[in-house]
Amino acid sequence: SLMLAGVMAVSMLAGCNTASNGGNNGGEGEGEGQVSTSNSATILHDAMNGAAREMTTPAANAALDTALKNAVDTYFQNTEYDGVLNFDKVDTVDGKMYEALVSAMSAKKSINPELYAGANNDKVTTAVLLYAVEASVSDTYALEKVADEIQYSVAGLSETSANGEWNYTYTVSASIVTKTVTSSILEGVTGGVKYIAVAVTQTPTKVV
Repeated sequence: SLMLAGVMAVSMLAGCNTASNGGNNGGEGEGEGQVSTSNSATILHDAMNGAAREMTTPAANAALDTALKNAVDTYFQNTEYDGVLNFDKVDTVDGKMYEALVSAMSAKKSINPELYAGANNDKVTTAVLLYAVEASVSDTYALEKVADEIQYSVAGLSETSANGEWNYTYTVSASIVTKTVTSSILEGVTGGVKYIAVAVTQTPTKVV
């Protein structure tokens, strides 16, 4: 009976370990078109350096998740995989997919101080960018590459309005959708595209 109890205890521990690890993969390995939301914002934020990292806070963004998934599902074309993307370089995405993302988020298209609705902005304002990389690249690596692309623009954002009436805080959010496809040019070759949407949100606070 003691041996049986020991075997049962080991089995229970093994089952718990499997369950606890199953949902903590950062979204990698999910099905086609699934949004990766577990800790993308934190990975992106941690990959930034200096002022960009200090002046921002990572934040989940359900609206960004939904907007990216809808944009990709609507406008993705299989031809985007055929020789367009480099294996380890994130590329900026333009066109209808990006326009749909910007429209759904009511967002700006640039992390640029002048485009956050003016120097004396008193409204919450979001800028959205969209990148793509070959699907086999890990979520973490893709987010680190995106961090390299945006951190200098983020570091240039103002923390106070020109007239001194508003203080600004910033959050960064990220969402990932992967589309798996078979190449129409390279017969039998399967790959795909990983899309990374980034939102930088400016929130004003009135100076008392």
